[in-house]
Amino acid sequence: MVSSELHDAFTRFTSDTSIFCLPVTIQGETLTPLTPINFSGSSSSPDSFYTSLSQISSILQPKTPIYLLLRRPLASKTTLVALTYIPSNAPVRPKMLFASTRSTLVRELGTEKFDDTVFATEEEEIVGREAWAERDGDKAGVGREALMGEKERELEAVRRAEAEARSGTPHRDIGIGGTFGPGTGSGMRVSMPVDDAAKSALKELADGGLVQLTVSPTETITLADKQTDVQPGSVAGHISSSSPRYSFYHFPGSDVVIFIYTCPTGSSIRERMLHASSRRNAITIAEAEGHKITKKIEASGPDEITGDRLKEEVQPAQDSGPARGFARPRRPGR
Repeated sequence: MVSSELHDAFTRFTSDTSIFCLPVTIQGETLTPLTPINFSGSSSSPDSFYTSLSQISSILQPKTPIYLLLRRPLASKTTLVALTYIPSNAPVRPKMLFASTRSTLVRELGTEKFDDTVFATEEEEIVGREAWAERDGDKAGVGREALMGEKERELEAVRRAEAEARSGTPHRDIGIGGTFGPGTGSGMRVSMPVDDAAKSALKELADGGLVQLTVSPTETITLADKQTDVQPGSVAGHISSSSPRYSFYHFPGSDVVIFIYTCPTGSSIRERMLHASSRRNAITIAEAEGHKITKKIEASGPDEITGDRLKEEVQPAQDSGPARGFARPRRPGR
């Protein structure tokens, strides 16, 4: 995922001590370098780091994530810092893309070459001298991020993105391969290309049918599987236990199509992010093919999708109260 241009630019960055910052972005699915920034003063002085920080403001955009590789002279040595800037008001999809790729950037350039990694959501956290002083203090006392492993940080980013995808946000351009907009109900969706096989399978979905969609590595919603004459108790056996799925099940003997979103904990960070932010779009696709989706289930794996749970969506108990939205089923045995 790291381009040859970035490898070359990073080699120049590590050998040329006059370079203060090497900005990096994502183009397509490739990590690509931008124009480097030189120190504004003597590169050997610890204070030159702070006097050079203001230059970064010229390349920061309020809704656009970016990676910044920084050279920081200290009293005892010069260190390299890998900083990930993901603005708090950036669209969800680029947020997730940059959060899930930050470890790839450091790993492929050489983890041992970086003395520190930083995650920032506001410009002042990058250009403010106080923010760097606070980080130095956190290191002395071991701050929260220092206690978290890289995988934990990425999972935390997934949880934040999933929560934002549930809460919804106004329609806006996301700048990387699609748009965010309101889906059916209050959630958010990411508009992605949809292959014809997926649309055809949904159009043909009939009584007892099960259609499963997924998001491909090229960020296209594709058909994962389709079955006919599936009994409620057999639905779980057709759903992947290792990868996220959007499943549409036409409950036998009814006009109800149940949307089932499964996201196994063992799936990759990138898979979880893409599927979490695109599920509203999957529902919109099904509705465009003539299905009214009013019943929805969210689960971490197919083992939670029992026949009784599906029947409960179609024929709820009399004392079940108001209809539920996105329901997370209880695990078996609880």
